[in-house]
Amino acid sequence: MGAQYEETMTIPFAVADVWRRAIDVINQQPGLAGVHTQPGLLSASVNTNWRSWGEKIAVHVDEAPGGTIVRIRSQCAFPLQLFDWGKNKANVSRIRSGLEPPNKARA
Repeated sequence: MGAQYEETMTIPFAVADVWRRAIDVINQQPGLAGVHTQPGLLSASVNTNWRSWGEKIAVHVDEAPGGTIVRIRSQCAFPLQLFDWGKNKANVSRIRSGLEPPNKARA
């Protein structure tokens, strides 16, 4: 199996709101080749670039007490690619940043 990176986060908003935001964030990813949706799952492909043979991104959105659990995974499209030079982590971090709620203003 090729290189991959995954993170899970909990967002204190309704599933429908997080789902809409996840679609927007995925569609803004650089080098996007296509997006597919299934209930609770967004999957996308990223084109080949100088650091990898492309990646497969999956965003799972599930209801949880007090909010929504989101699991974000990026893995190399070529299964024998063992090094990704940080590309998968960068994909996950970019999506995570787009989904995180804005910081509350400090008093």
